[in-house]
Amino acid sequence: MPSDFDADTYMNAVAPALGLDIPAVARPGVLQFLKLAAAMAALVEAAPLGDDTLDLDGVFEPVAP
Repeated sequence: MPSDFDADTYMNAVAPALGLDIPAVARPGVLQFLKLAAAMAALVEAAPLGDDTLDLDGVFEPVAP
């Protein structure tokens, strides 16, 4: 995740796309865990890999079966 990750913007964009209705009372908790997930992803992506390690891209691009 980029360091400028905006959890609120992400939640507002993704929740409707997934058909999720996040009530106002739940928003702070959802935002907290989105920020935590982004921080964990940044740690994983920053881990050094050896030259003999397969470095997978962080973006999923589906292909036709």
